[in-house]
Amino acid sequence: MLRRMIIVVCVVATGAVWLWCAARFLIVNAPASSDIIVVVAGQNGEGRLRKALDLFQHGYGKQVLLDENTDLRVYGFVRAELAEEFVAHISGSAAGKVYVCPIRGDSMFEEAAHVDKCVSQYGARSVLLVTSDYHARRALATFKRILPRYHWSVAASEDSAEFGKNWWEHRQWAKRTVTEWSRFIWWEAIDRWRAPLT
Repeated sequence: MLRRMIIVVCVVATGAVWLWCAARFLIVNAPASSDIIVVVAGQNGEGRLRKALDLFQHGYGKQVLLDENTDLRVYGFVRAELAEEFVAHISGSAAGKVYVCPIRGDSMFEEAAHVDKCVSQYGARSVLLVTSDYHARRALATFKRILPRYHWSVAASEDSAEFGKNWWEHRQWAKRTVTEWSRFIWWEAIDRWRAPLT
């Protein structure tokens, strides 16, 4: 009886710790000085770009590549074209150092292939990814697996409207945590093993 009680207590404690750490586990924020900074395509593109420009100003990269879709539209405008127009108005030390990397599709495999083409034009050997905090662990794992010839690091861009470490405090944070965990598990269990290495 005592043994069962100890097992139950251990299982409950382990589950509680896992639940408490669920959102924290997804976040990886370990930027390293790199040849190029790549802003991963996604919902919070503006926040990610701001984070990338801040890292650029602090010497983390020589150029910034902004991934943006050529097959998605916003109010009738192609997202990549809107990004190019935005980049044209960037001033300061980032002027002429920020470029749009046009991508197609919505999978990380497709994005990695397009990123490879863009990054190789600049002769980069190390790449700093900038993505949303909840997406950082999976993005880093995916790019490392698909494009192992580059040295990868990642910086997490925060957006409290979308995600937070204490996932239980907001409905959106809880939804984002569950969704990203399901994608991360799918990546680890299935996609990782069929990911094309280039």
